[in-house]
Amino acid sequence: MTHLWRTGAVDVAAVAASYDVRRDALVRALRERGVAAHGRSGMNVWVPVPDETGAVARLLSSGWAVAPGARFRVASGPGLRLTVSPLRADEVAGLADAVASAVARGPAPAGRVD
Repeated sequence: MTHLWRTGAVDVAAVAASYDVRRDALVRALRERGVAAHGRSGMNVWVPVPDETGAVARLLSSGWAVAPGARFRVASGPGLRLTVSPLRADEVAGLADAVASAVARGPAPAGRVD
């Protein structure tokens, strides 16, 4: 992959612009649904959540694979890391709806699996 970047086989500006469009669309769609989301550059969006494990499980059961934020944070609270590189424009609303639903439910009660 780095060979493609180094040799100019990839238009870096075009790739960055594509990520910007996808990331900004997802952040906007999440905010429209009342979900806090952050992402100013790159291919990822950060969504603070009260319970990473529950939110990841609910999203997976609705067909979306996201990463729990524990591996990617140092001082911030729990969150989800959403990668927009494979996200198509027609998928943004569905992902935003699924995230809003997963986040709104909060942590699962003890002893119960959703």
